[in-house]
Amino acid sequence: MPDIRNIAIWLLLALAVVGWGVGCAERTRSALLDGKVKTITAERDAAVNARDQLSNDITAQKAQAAAQLASLNANVLAQQKQLDAAHAAQEKADVQNLARVDALRDQLRHERLQRFAQGPGRGAGGGRSSGQAAASAGDRAAGGAEAPGLLPNAQAAADDDAYQADRVNEAYRSCRARLMGTGA
Repeated sequence: MPDIRNIAIWLLLALAVVGWGVGCAERTRSALLDGKVKTITAERDAAVNARDQLSNDITAQKAQAAAQLASLNANVLAQQKQLDAAHAAQEKADVQNLARVDALRDQLRHERLQRFAQGPGRGAGGGRSSGQAAASAGDRAAGGAEAPGLLPNAQAAADDDAYQADRVNEAYRSCRARLMGTGA
């Protein structure tokens, strides 16, 4: 029986060695897993911190963008008010300038009519002395006398053209001053 005892002892000894080896392997595997868990936990914490930092940065950028937008909107509003004021002033100046052109045109017509009414050949005697006889039809044709009031006056047409040109020039000057920023 000693052989069975020896075999049993050797078997127990072999089991103890195998158990000891398995225990060592398990401890090594556990240590490796603990190291991996610590590494993964550290990476997760770093990612959470980076996410929180990015979130804070985005919040700060949004606040800065909102402030800049408010500033730019105020600037645009101020510039629009200036443009509206300049436009209103220009409209007022345009109305005044057109009224001045109309007044000058009326004055020109009035003066032209006065000159026409006071011109030679007008008046009670028709420009002749009381003893002169009326001119014959042949004398009138040869003298090139005009029949005022029957045909359009060339001067009036020229004045109308000048008036229209003045209006166009005034509108151009007004627009040019506004575009060039000279403020007429």
